[in-house]
Amino acid sequence: MRVLTEKEMRAKKMVCLPLDGLDSLHDLSARVEELSPVVGLFKIGKETFTRFGPEAVRVVHGYGADVFLDLKYHDIPNTVMGAADAAAMLGVRIFNVHASGGLEMMRAAVEGARSGAERYGMEVPKVIAVTVLTSIDQGIMNDQLRVPGLVEDQVLHYAFLAHQAGLDGIVCSAADLGAIRDKLPSGFTYVTPGIKGTKTPAGTDQKRVFSPGSAVRDGSSILVVGRAITGPETSAGRLRAGYEVLEDMALYL
Repeated sequence: MRVLTEKEMRAKKMVCLPLDGLDSLHDLSARVEELSPVVGLFKIGKETFTRFGPEAVRVVHGYGADVFLDLKYHDIPNTVMGAADAAAMLGVRIFNVHASGGLEMMRAAVEGARSGAERYGMEVPKVIAVTVLTSIDQGIMNDQLRVPGLVEDQVLHYAFLAHQAGLDGIVCSAADLGAIRDKLPSGFTYVTPGIKGTKTPAGTDQKRVFSPGSAVRDGSSILVVGRAITGPETSAGRLRAGYEVLEDMALYL
């Protein structure tokens, strides 16, 4: 384990690692312990939360790490408000909703997060909106989903809705940042999945991907980096990949 530079420490706080594909809480705990030197935030998504429930959040917190609860709430406003209250109770740092749920639903998420945090004595979690999934490209959006126009225009529309609803930021591809950042407040948060490593891929299901450094250069706030770090078969290989990600990001910090 090597000592990080000041810029690499800043980069580490921006790296979010998905805790996917793990068979037990023991494996989850081992992954958090193994990669904490290069990761500042761990993402618990649908697979892991369905498999292990809230205990997965408690395991991550046990290592003093923060959680991005990636369950993409999308339901009637009252149901989403209750889910947001529950997320606040768990003490997660960030959770998300689908912007396509509309203004009322997103506002309910913000209200649930704030009231839940107050009730349980927790810090208010950030609420961010999923815009267009990075697995969806222009052809899929136009032909399969029958949403006309350009991907970046749809992303911007959803971003405006999220800001209007009082959310803290959005999830979007780093490829969309150039078209939207100057149209939104300076403090808005941009969480960007689809990040490939300097020597490793993001995955074939990701259509719109960026390198870590180029994502930082274009204004990403938090980079979701999965297989680019977890791809190597050995612990030493995974740590090495993580250090390479931080080095690439540090070039632009």
